[in-house]
Amino acid sequence: MNINIFQWRYSLFLILIAVWLLPINNAQAALTVTCQAGMNTAPGGAGIVNFGTITPANANTESISGTLNYSCTNTGTTAGYVSVCLAVDGGEYNNTAVDARYMQRAGSATNNRLNFTMTLPGGQLWSTRGKIGSEFNSGSLEIRENSTITGSVPINISMNGGNTNATQGSYTNNFGNGNHTALTFLTSTTSPAPNCNGSRVNQQSIRFPFIVQAAVLPVCTITATSDVNLGARSASDTNITGSNSSAITVQCTNGGSYYIGLQPSNDSQNGAGVMSGTGGNLDKVLYQLRSTAGMNGEIWGNTATSTTKGNGVADFGTGSPKAQTVYVTVPRADFKPDSYSDTVTIKVSY
Repeated sequence: MNINIFQWRYSLFLILIAVWLLPINNAQAALTVTCQAGMNTAPGGAGIVNFGTITPANANTESISGTLNYSCTNTGTTAGYVSVCLAVDGGEYNNTAVDARYMQRAGSATNNRLNFTMTLPGGQLWSTRGKIGSEFNSGSLEIRENSTITGSVPINISMNGGNTNATQGSYTNNFGNGNHTALTFLTSTTSPAPNCNGSRVNQQSIRFPFIVQAAVLPVCTITATSDVNLGARSASDTNITGSNSSAITVQCTNGGSYYIGLQPSNDSQNGAGVMSGTGGNLDKVLYQLRSTAGMNGEIWGNTATSTTKGNGVADFGTGSPKAQTVYVTVPRADFKPDSYSDTVTIKVSY
């Protein structure tokens, strides 16, 4: 009997498989973007919007332009896209009232204010999401690797109605002492970048503080004048009186004191003037300017200063035009028949 023994041999085969572990979302991680903004200043700074001098004449109409600047920096190694949104609320006094913003004088009553609006190009109210108006949206912007992009937006800032009663002083609204501004941005490695004010996007906490300010100065303006007409008179008339309740109209800053002086063409400081005829007529009609009625009314002359009434008239401004009555007396009219007149200079001191 033959016995066959079979020997089984086996070999070990080691198959090496090289595995490369790829980082997940490596391209997106390489897009590293930061953004900042500034109003009337470089991005990242605190800005000032200054109306300058406000008087009753421009309190409801003054308009200036501010520049809203922004920048985004990509420190990553991959190019991509970014969208930037810039929002602002009503400011320190009423942060919800984006359509009724105002500046207020320090230490004054809440009704002592200057109303203003801020609008984007095209006239749309610059606002924050969830409120009337709109925040600024840059749209999708390309941003290269290791680079910075910048942009700017003109913002129109205009005085609104109801400001003529503002009193003298400095007025401000601070958009930097709270969460009154917000910069939001979103990035992507593919175009376009997501909409930064989309319905599912929360506003970010990046701020760009700024102050809106104005200075109301004590100012007076003569807005209108009209003649005092004594009418036709007989040569036998005496103790002639006349007046005009709107001879002088003055508009002065609310609460500011002012003094009005009147000076006839003969430079009399006591308001005692002469009216001249026409042509070669040499007759002169004597007259007296007065601030109260009657032949013995208070004399109105030209010795008032910015601090004293003198023989003028004292009053206080309301911010609105204010009329002042001028009285004139003539002792007699026995002069050559003619038309007589004189020019009176008005001086308002404040």
